Parts: sequence; C-alpha cells; structure tokens
Amino acid sequence: MSSRTEPSKPPATTRSAEPKDAARAKRARVPPPANREGRFDKAFSVWMDGERGACSGVGRNITETGLFVETREPLPLGTRVRVTFTAPSGGSTEMTMEAEVRYQCFINFGKGEGKRTGLRGIGLKFVAPRQQGDRGGTVH
Repeated sequence: MSSRTEPSKPPATTRSAEPKDAARAKRARVPPPANREGRFDKAFSVWMDGERGACSGVGRNITETGLFVETREPLPLGTRVRVTFTAPSGGSTEMTMEAEVRYQCFINFGKGEGKRTGLRGIGLKFVAPRQQGDRGGTVH
C-alpha cells in the first residue's frame, strides 16, 4: 500500500462542533413570521354563514389577514363564509367579513388518566366580498 493520495480527490477534513453552533445561531436570528406581530390571541364567539348553512365557533389568533375558528364540523376547503364577530360584552356591536377556508385542523391529545380529547377547526383567510350575481367561476 502506498501513502499517496489521488489527485482527483480532495484531502479528507475533520468535522468540528463549529458548524452546529453556527446553525443554532442562524436559527436564533430568523425573525418570526410577519403575521405573528399583529396576532390577537384571544378566544371569542363567531358566527359563520355560507352556502352550506350557518354554524357557530370559537375564533382564535385573529390577524389582519385571517383567523382560526374551532368548530364541531370543519367546512370543506375553498368554502366561502361570512364571519360575524360580536362584542364580548353582548352588546349590539358586531362586524361581518367574508372569508375562505384555507386549511382544516384535527388535533388529538391526552387529557390525563388515559383520557383523550381533540380539537377541530379551520383556518380562514379574509377575502374581498363577491359582487352581487358573481358565482365565482370562470366564464368560457
């Protein structure tokens, strides 16, 4: 055997702990998603009304672009709904916005003593209201 190295292969190098530390530092500098700063993390009642009927839910994590709503039966993806928020004090103040279902969420978790429970919900993105007579399809 000879101790020569082949000219086409680079010499072997040893790995140090430095790249791992550099990767950690890089992850620590990554800014949070843009919508995290404007997130309002409170639970509040919402009413949703669409082509499939009406239902209620618990709104959470509202931002200027959308919100998460806990529901008993998540609506299908792409469904458009009118979301009505009422004042927490039960007054007559309310606001209605149009939104589209962007994702569905099913989370199962343990509650202790072997009991399991779950959470269902939908992610809604606020959209511009459709004009009267607009069916939302493409005309050919």
